[in-house]
Amino acid sequence: MSNTEYPEEILQSLGDYNIDVRDFLPGHGGGAKLLLDFNKISGVEEIEGVVLKGREIENGIVADIIIKEGSVIEEPVHLCFGVKNETGVQEIFPRIIAEDNTEVKIQAHCSFPNADGLIHKMFGHFYIGNNCKFSYNETHYHGEKSGALVAPVSYMYIGENSIYENTFNLTSGTPGKVKIMLDIYAMKNSVIRSNIKAFGKSGKDSIRIRDAIYLEGENARSVLKMKAAAKNGGEVLMYGITEGNAPRCNGHVECQEIVLGKGSICRARPFIRAIDPTSTVSHEASLGRFPQKWLDELQAKGLTEEEATEILIEAMLREE
Repeated sequence: MSNTEYPEEILQSLGDYNIDVRDFLPGHGGGAKLLLDFNKISGVEEIEGVVLKGREIENGIVADIIIKEGSVIEEPVHLCFGVKNETGVQEIFPRIIAEDNTEVKIQAHCSFPNADGLIHKMFGHFYIGNNCKFSYNETHYHGEKSGALVAPVSYMYIGENSIYENTFNLTSGTPGKVKIMLDIYAMKNSVIRSNIKAFGKSGKDSIRIRDAIYLEGENARSVLKMKAAAKNGGEVLMYGITEGNAPRCNGHVECQEIVLGKGSICRARPFIRAIDPTSTVSHEASLGRFPQKWLDELQAKGLTEEEATEILIEAMLREE
C-alpha cells in the first residue's frame, strides 16, 4: 500500500501523542498493521505470530486480532480506525485474543479529523490468556469542531498470572460527546494497570468514562488512575469502579480532575466494594484547581495564571 492510499489527515494527529505516523503504514517498520477508513480496509500487514482478519460491513468492520500461543511480538501491533467524512455512523467490532504465554503491545488510534455530526460506535471483546503480558494503548482525535459522538464499549477477560496494561488518551483536539464503558475481569494472580486521560475544552464537550475492574481471582491486583480537566464550559465525569471479589485481592482507584472557567464541570465517582474479608480495595479523589503555590511559582516567571494552569494541565495529563 502506498502512503497516498490512506488519508493522511486521519494519521496527522498521531504527532500530538508523540507517535510516528510511519509506524502505522504498511511497508514501514516491522510491526503488524490494520488500517480502516470508515468501512474500507485500506491496509493490512501480518507478521509471524499475529493474525489480522477484517470483514467489511455496511458501516464499519468486524476485526479479529489473534496473538498465537507462545508468541513474543517485539514491535507494536498498530490499528487505526478512522473516518475522514464529517458525518455518518461508523461501527467497529474488534475481537482481540492473546493466547497463552504471549507478549504483545497494541497501539490503536481512532481519528475523526473533520467530524461535524459524526457518530463512532465500538463494541470490543478482549480475551487475554494465561501467563501473558498484554499492553493496549488507545489514542483519540475527534477534530476541532466538537462534532463527534463517540461511544465505545469493551469487555476484557484477563487470564491467570497475566499482566494487562490499558491506556486511553483523549487530550488532543476537541472531544465532543463521549460515552465510554470498560469492564475488566481479572483472574487469579493477574495484574491490571489502567490509565485514563481526557480533556474537555468547551461547552460542546461532554466526556463520561466508566472504567470498572472486577478482581475475580485469588491474589488479583489492580491500579486504576483517571485524570481529567475541563475548561470553558466543558463537562467531565470519571466513574472508576473496583470490586474485590476473591481472597487476598488488592485494588486501588485514583481520580484527579481540574476545573477551569465558569460553567465547567468535573465529577469523580470512585466506587469500591469488597465481598471477601481478606481483600483490600481503596480510593482517593481530588477535584478543583492546582495548589496556589504551583501557580505562583510559574507566574513569578512571567506567565499569566491561565498560561500557568495550561502548563500544569499538560504536565498532569502526560504523567503515567
